Amino acid sequence: MKMSGTTIINEYKPQTRQYLFHTCPADEILYGGAAGGGKSEALLEDAYKNATKYSNCKIIMFRRTFPDLERSLILRSREKYDLRLAKYNESKRRWTFANGSIIEFAYMDKESDVFNYQGAEYDFIYWDELTHFTETQYRYMTSRLRGKQKIKRQIKSATNPGGVGHTWVKSRFIDVGESEKIHKPLPTEDEQKPGTRCFIPAKIHDNQELLNNDPDYLRRLESLPTKERKQLLEGDWDSFSGQAFDEWNKEIHVIKPFQIPSTWKRFRTVDYGRTAPFCCLWFAIDQDYNLYVYKESYKTGLDAVDQAKEIVSMTAEKIEYTILDSACWIKNQYGESIAETYENNGVPVELASKDRLNGKDRVHAWLKVHEDSKGNRFSKLKVFSNCENLIRTLPSLPIDERRPEDINTDAEDHAYDALRYGVMSRPDPRTFEPIESNAMSHIKTVDNNLPHALQDNDDNNYSWNDL
Repeated sequence: MKMSGTTIINEYKPQTRQYLFHTCPADEILYGGAAGGGKSEALLEDAYKNATKYSNCKIIMFRRTFPDLERSLILRSREKYDLRLAKYNESKRRWTFANGSIIEFAYMDKESDVFNYQGAEYDFIYWDELTHFTETQYRYMTSRLRGKQKIKRQIKSATNPGGVGHTWVKSRFIDVGESEKIHKPLPTEDEQKPGTRCFIPAKIHDNQELLNNDPDYLRRLESLPTKERKQLLEGDWDSFSGQAFDEWNKEIHVIKPFQIPSTWKRFRTVDYGRTAPFCCLWFAIDQDYNLYVYKESYKTGLDAVDQAKEIVSMTAEKIEYTILDSACWIKNQYGESIAETYENNGVPVELASKDRLNGKDRVHAWLKVHEDSKGNRFSKLKVFSNCENLIRTLPSLPIDERRPEDINTDAEDHAYDALRYGVMSRPDPRTFEPIESNAMSHIKTVDNNLPHALQDNDDNNYSWNDL
């Protein structure tokens, strides 16, 4: 490019996979995986390329928090971008180019921050560390990708595995098909016309410049604990540091559906949501005190009346009780709570436990993998394979870095909350000794910490009716 007789030379030389990222024609592109793959560099250069290529182009780049934004994208852009082509406005966090194009830096800490962009239009949207964001934030901004110019608009992102958005990012870009190929997902209830998507994996060996400048960086990654090493060195999306429930094993916890005997007790739990998904789980308990999650409803956009109707329509069996999110007992402006709306529409409900920390501990107890006398591994909690959203989200929940004994509530935790309500409504599975018999009367308690209503008269044995 020439400007006032001066040739502007960009010294950036993309690595092989960075070049694929720059030239891929898909509507949505994710460049990511391992640490050190030159992801943020690729984002900044791609935005710079488009800003200089198209006049009056509107570009926005996101990080989750302002400190992350300031010390990464903003700082690096001020080191890289040519001041002969653009000027930076610190108060607006914006580069303005001589051809009228704009690169705006922004952060989106809370989900409600999306409403700051109502009416906005962008030709390119970039997300750095995409797994730090929620699916709601990402999908809202897809509606802002629009404009009057006839150019190819794209959403381009970079990330490592892990974080609050690990589940949906993996589902959207990794599980959709083979990497480095463009995929056209089928329409869904939420996305009638999904765009094309492509995942371009990045690994440390793709960034020879970094390895040349810092030869010890690879050694430091190789010395990390197993999970961190798989995540940051290998870009492994199935195991990540900070995973809340690493006991989860799909081979053990997920089973094929079967006809549940009519003698087994059943109950339901509900995590309420309207903009976010509402989740209802159906549970059954067998005579060896195994717990089965055998059905789920997971939908967005339903009010309390429609949710209750959905639950009723999916329930033909006898249900002992239904547990509902404790926040649903707050009365609205008309004097009726969500709990009352549920009951008025055929779903009698009971109050869920608010104890998040003991609830997480109880989930761990139910997920624990045991081994019987024959070497067979099993868990007291089993999930039918048709409960796709619980299976999808539970293993990908991260812990809260500020409160490690709890999960990060910015993650997609709706099915987990419903599961937590369910296990908290039952006696702790650690109360019972595993036995070789199917007869419930042979189960003996290890301690006396059961709720009073569940305690037998004098011999610490429990009948099927008690459980």
